[in-house]
Amino acid sequence: MKKILSLVTLLGMMVGTASAAPYYLPQPAGGSLTPYDWQPVYSIEGVYNFVDGDSLPDTYGARLNFSLYNNAVSSVRHQFSISAGYEFGSDTFTEDDFRFKTELSRIPITLGYDANIVLTDHVMLDLGAKAGYAFGEIEGKADHESISDSVGGFTFALGAGIKIQCSESIYVKVGYEFSRTFYGKTFDDEFNANYGQHSVVIGVGALF
Repeated sequence: MKKILSLVTLLGMMVGTASAAPYYLPQPAGGSLTPYDWQPVYSIEGVYNFVDGDSLPDTYGARLNFSLYNNAVSSVRHQFSISAGYEFGSDTFTEDDFRFKTELSRIPITLGYDANIVLTDHVMLDLGAKAGYAFGEIEGKADHESISDSVGGFTFALGAGIKIQCSESIYVKVGYEFSRTFYGKTFDDEFNANYGQHSVVIGVGALF
């Protein structure tokens, strides 16, 4: 009986001490990842592409991105994304007094990763890479005749840019990307459709 009374007394003292002491929720260490740090981000970007391919036009378009963004207190914040876009361009080329027009359309679908390096309270350096598959079509027109071919192949991109946090949930981005698309040969293996491009990217995103 004495042992039981002693145990009850000891427990009562512990409960009283705990209730008297202030209580703090445990906080994750700076930079550590927890499920609550990941936020969905929706963004739209406009792109202009300077195409390196032979007899291919520069293109322009837009793409939509859905990302999961790590908002933990850290100097490097991680972001994983999936994106889909549409790009189009046309131009007229002259070779040996022969004029022909080329049109290029492209629908890239990619998965990507970005490292957001904090520079100031409102500015981050964004370094990213993405890869996926691009659907497209190439059409050539000359002397009132035209030929076209549907293409598809692997694509990847490497980029860098600046993100400016305008508010707690809205940011704008300006960046540069180098990408390459591997379509292989088309038009009965007469035309090499692999090409690279240098892109100027301007976008806006919202965190939820």
